Amino acid sequence: MKTIWLLLILFPLVSKADNLDMTEEELNPDGQEVLIKKPEKYLRDESMIYNLNTDLGIRDQRHYTGSDLNRLAVAGHVNSGYEHPNYILGGEASYMRRSTRYHQAWFGAQVFSHSAQFKAITRNSRAESTSKNSEAQTNRPGDTKNTILAGGLGAGYRFKFFLDFLRTEDWFETVDVFVNYIRLDESFINKQYTGYGLTTNYGIHKRTSASYFYGFKLSYNVASVTRPAIDAEKKTDRSLSLGWMTAAFELGFFF
Repeated sequence: MKTIWLLLILFPLVSKADNLDMTEEELNPDGQEVLIKKPEKYLRDESMIYNLNTDLGIRDQRHYTGSDLNRLAVAGHVNSGYEHPNYILGGEASYMRRSTRYHQAWFGAQVFSHSAQFKAITRNSRAESTSKNSEAQTNRPGDTKNTILAGGLGAGYRFKFFLDFLRTEDWFETVDVFVNYIRLDESFINKQYTGYGLTTNYGIHKRTSASYFYGFKLSYNVASVTRPAIDAEKKTDRSLSLGWMTAAFELGFFF
């Protein structure tokens, strides 16, 4: 599963890498350049979006999505397992800014908070240890509630790869990778764990106007967290490895 997820993230990036670096003229083309002269170039991963003029009842005020610069979004997460979506519940906020050199690349930050059952994010340690306080000595119930708080920096890429087969103008795909600082508040032994992890996202979003969008995404997280030592504990005796996947509904706007 992890290999498939990695290929899903990296293949579109590698296949389109030659289109990242763009000149100043290519960053801000006029409407004639986009629609008439070189549509196969400018509309390969972008679109011309038209706002609805409610007075006239027609779509006008066209906007080239290649000129998007800032992206602000919020998302609600649930466990990706359809039988138990309530095992993980959470929210997220993210801000991304488009690179002016590598035009399809975005850079930014995210923060998120999840309430998760223990069995949905990790498992009890079975490592052998002589320490009476080690994780191997603690057998937590699977439904123990935990709170995850995280924030990190990352990079993303917006494109039309799989959606090329649908020929749609207002749907886009995104992939993101974030490096996070993570805090886990564990309620069974009432301890706090901290550490670092990664988030990878794959999303499909619909552009509803020149500014607004909504969509869905899958997020996969891995992390290693450690609690403070009791006496002379080794780090391996007080660490947990985390891993979980969520499905999210996301909405936001460009400005």
